[in-house]
Amino acid sequence: MNARILSMVSPGQRIRIVDVPGKRVRMRLLSLGFAPGTTLTVLWNRAGAVIVGRDGDRMAIGRGFAEQILVEPVSAS
Repeated sequence: MNARILSMVSPGQRIRIVDVPGKRVRMRLLSLGFAPGTTLTVLWNRAGAVIVGRDGDRMAIGRGFAEQILVEPVSAS
């Protein structure tokens, strides 16, 4: 597994959520429908929030939260 934290992923990459160790962040993401196994595309990752997309929707994730989300790249198929 080639896991890393979400805040380190470059824009344009497809990723899958592997784990969210922090309880507060995990509960927040689950309430938004983002569970481990969810596939997202990183749309923006510079200063401030990380913007991810899924099925035409976009969501901004604060940098502090993004630093607690463990993801892995999704290979193109």
